[in-house]
Amino acid sequence: MHSLWLLFLLGSELPVVFLLAFAAACRAGLGGSRRGAALLTALLTPLAAEVLRHLLLRSGQYLFLVHPREVLACMLAGGLLGYAASRGRHAAPVLMLADTLGLFLFAALMVHAGLASGLYAPQDVGLALLAWLAACLTALLRDTLNADSPRIMEEQAYATGMALAALLLLAARLHWPKATPAGQLGMLWGAALLPLLLRGIWLFRQRSRGLPAW
Repeated sequence: MHSLWLLFLLGSELPVVFLLAFAAACRAGLGGSRRGAALLTALLTPLAAEVLRHLLLRSGQYLFLVHPREVLACMLAGGLLGYAASRGRHAAPVLMLADTLGLFLFAALMVHAGLASGLYAPQDVGLALLAWLAACLTALLRDTLNADSPRIMEEQAYATGMALAALLLLAARLHWPKATPAGQLGMLWGAALLPLLLRGIWLFRQRSRGLPAW
């Protein structure tokens, strides 16, 4: 396996698969689903994200077909751990953390994939819109599988954070187009973690005012 591709696979692609599967199974468990149903949701959610990514961006090869064992292992690990976390005392904040980081990182990864495909330029804000749309649809499909109300509609922070993550990576790649693979990986995580930090501050303020945080 090419070392640069391995770097991005281990540093971005597989964490997204794990986080999406974890959040899907955790939410299913919180909704009262059994382990089998939670694992099925955990398997289908990253698959839906990957299909949406290629339908909208038409970039690269399907990760599930190129590295099926690694992807399946991440989905199963995320599903099992997510279902176990749904039984814990801190299930709600753990779900929020995994779900938010997974979707924000996925939105940033979508922008990176679009730029890597050569079909989009760093000045193309439409690419950020496509990334936001794919992340939103992934969240909607996941919640539909759980027969639950779409969280993306309940909390504006989700949609705002995904849009911000996509725009941050687009701006970073515009200013540093020739960044090393490690630098691009740092941009991906930075674009996802900054909106997550802002959301954490917002949640802290909500709780300090006595308002429901989740």
